[in-house]
Amino acid sequence: MKGVLFFKSKPKATPADLVRQTRDLLSHVNSAPNTFQSQSQNKRQVNMINTIGKLLEDLKFILYGDSDTQPVASACAQLTEEFFREDTLRLLIICLPKLKLETRKDATLLVSNFLR
Repeated sequence: MKGVLFFKSKPKATPADLVRQTRDLLSHVNSAPNTFQSQSQNKRQVNMINTIGKLLEDLKFILYGDSDTQPVASACAQLTEEFFREDTLRLLIICLPKLKLETRKDATLLVSNFLR
């Protein structure tokens, strides 16, 4: 099996890319009606909400780091600038009721950090 990588790492996304993806998914979730939907539309919205949760975890990692790494000041500044540039903060707050509990917790941490 020459040339096969079992643990291929995916390329890191920039803070601007993460915010853009988050904003796009939030706008789709926000525009979806709350009425009865077909099963395929419901699955699609659940997948979008799960993806938003993963993106918010990535954003939280950029702002707070983890036990092994410290946050990078330039990445935090870029993330904050991108978040406010396209009014993503307002969209995130509007979509909070449609998100899962853990995603809401991450969103609350992000909003409190941005407001500080």
